[in-house]
Amino acid sequence: MNFQSSLVHTSMPLPSIRPLYRRVLTLLLIAMAMLSGCGGGSDGTAGVGFAPAGPQPPAGLSYAMTSAVYDVGQPIVPNRPSASGGAVERYTVTPQLPVGLVLDASTGVISGTPTAASASALHVVTAANAGGSATARVQIEVQSTPAAPAGLTYRETTVIYVVGDAIAVNAPTSSGGPITSYRIAPALPAGLLFDTQTGSISGTASSVAPDTAYTITGSNTAGTSTVTLRIAVQASLIAPASVTYTTPKALYVAAEAIAPNTPQVTGGAASAFSVTPALPAGLSLNALTGAITGTPTAIQSQRTYTITASNAAGSAQAPVQIAVTGRGSWASKTALPSGRHYVPVVRLLSGKALAIGGFTSGGATASVIAYDPTTDTWSAAASMLVARSDASATVLADGRVLVAGGEASGLTGLASAEIYDPATDTWQAAASMAVARNRHTATLLPNGKVLVIGGYNASPTLTFSQGAELYDPSTNTWSAMVTQLSSPRGQHAAELLPGGGEILVIGGVNSSGFVTSAERFPVNDSGATTPVAGAVPGGNVYISARLADGSVLAVGDGSTTAVRFNPATATWTTSVVDSTRLLPTMTALADGRVLLAGGTGGGGVRLATALIYNPDFNAWTTAASMSTARSAASAVLLNDGSVLTVGGVATVGEIDAVERYSP
Repeated sequence: MNFQSSLVHTSMPLPSIRPLYRRVLTLLLIAMAMLSGCGGGSDGTAGVGFAPAGPQPPAGLSYAMTSAVYDVGQPIVPNRPSASGGAVERYTVTPQLPVGLVLDASTGVISGTPTAASASALHVVTAANAGGSATARVQIEVQSTPAAPAGLTYRETTVIYVVGDAIAVNAPTSSGGPITSYRIAPALPAGLLFDTQTGSISGTASSVAPDTAYTITGSNTAGTSTVTLRIAVQASLIAPASVTYTTPKALYVAAEAIAPNTPQVTGGAASAFSVTPALPAGLSLNALTGAITGTPTAIQSQRTYTITASNAAGSAQAPVQIAVTGRGSWASKTALPSGRHYVPVVRLLSGKALAIGGFTSGGATASVIAYDPTTDTWSAAASMLVARSDASATVLADGRVLVAGGEASGLTGLASAEIYDPATDTWQAAASMAVARNRHTATLLPNGKVLVIGGYNASPTLTFSQGAELYDPSTNTWSAMVTQLSSPRGQHAAELLPGGGEILVIGGVNSSGFVTSAERFPVNDSGATTPVAGAVPGGNVYISARLADGSVLAVGDGSTTAVRFNPATATWTTSVVDSTRLLPTMTALADGRVLLAGGTGGGGVRLATALIYNPDFNAWTTAASMSTARSAASAVLLNDGSVLTVGGVATVGEIDAVERYSP
């Protein structure tokens, strides 16, 4: 049948839907129809030791213009760097500057006359000496027609100077077209100098002056940009009153140069900046300007850094929170012996991964295969007693694996269960559940028992379960729970909450369509679930991951809104996913982030793209893409922190491709 046309014309369950999509996508038709009805960088101070190991590396590299639009044939205003730390021996830039522009390897000054238009591009300048290096980024565009300047600002916009003390040069930064001249009104206090070419303020104030607003205008042939500074001069030195940063909470990407994060100081002018603890590896603080610049080199969770702006009279501090995420990388691995999807994959205590059954071109299979991460090889394990796909698979406390329910070929629901023993490579029949279940959830409890909740059975008629059953491995028995869900549901997500006393059940579908509620199921079978306030977005299949702080992240098919439940406050927060994804994989990484990979996007296109969820920022960033686009794949976290992604479906049907993601 044609899947797209069925979205328009089908309003009831279609048990004859083609095997590739099987029941999950059939339920999507039901629901849609019914609803339509720390390494540490330099802080600018020398290390402590008996003898220096070498020169201090440069730190806090930044440029006067971090973003510039130049005109063809017009000489540019030299873009000069600022750095603290050790003396710079050489400067380099990558990629090459636009034709006609040059970087002085000794001074780092960017100058010249561009000779051809070029699109906006990011250029990373590296300042180095024998002790190390620092980086800064400069965005440059060259266009045929003049561009007006924009975003004119100064390092210190509200400042108090002291009579007789030489001030730290207060230099401007701007974006847009290059500024060719500056003017200021009114004139600066006596002794202070204004450079009409660079816009810099320098000198030594010679007399007291009241707090006054000074308007500075930067111009070129295409237009102007203005900024207002407040400057006062007093007889005695005062301490900085406050310091804040442009980006007080920053999420950076490893191996990618950051935009300069600059401070704004009020009160007395700061003559020095310092930071504690040391910034993430690759980032550094300019001890003169306070700018944070560089290229982070390693992933780290959010940490708070205290920046101190000081002068001889005192200091002020500002917290800056920084986390570093990464894109990661994928590597193709040995393919499965045969393509399959809806295959549960678990990590055994030995570190190997076990792919159990699944759906192949021939229907549900009983075959089981084991993956050895150390040798990148698949080997056949003993086959299950019953062919099944979409079953639940739970690694028990003793290392055995409980497989329960699922579907046999022909959409026949299964109530049977069996247990795999890795030590003997054998399967043994376990007691059967009271009802057949597919797309249920199975949760290992702290006491070693397994709680199975909800699910559906497609044969002989589509029915959804409102109940739950508890399996006790020590007695090989199932016990029906007295507690019932508030409404039947299958294809939902479930995670054990902190303390082990409740399971959060989220979303799913039933005969009425999408289930947009969540509830807390009591493990002690107290008789009633606890509803969670607030609705969740409708989604055909929900997937979830428990985060390090005990909160739960979840996303439903077809939604661009991910939800996160905080059990301490019983509240939801949301975040935006890049696009709708049907049947992606979601895996909690060892470092606390979450990988979302693949799925089916708009128009039925299989996706190879992936995202990373960063819990500290409640934000998604782009990850590296897989080599093979896929949906309905399976994924498991391996002992080394990589993620093994197995099988799935593509346009041609089931695939055997295997990839491994390294964070």
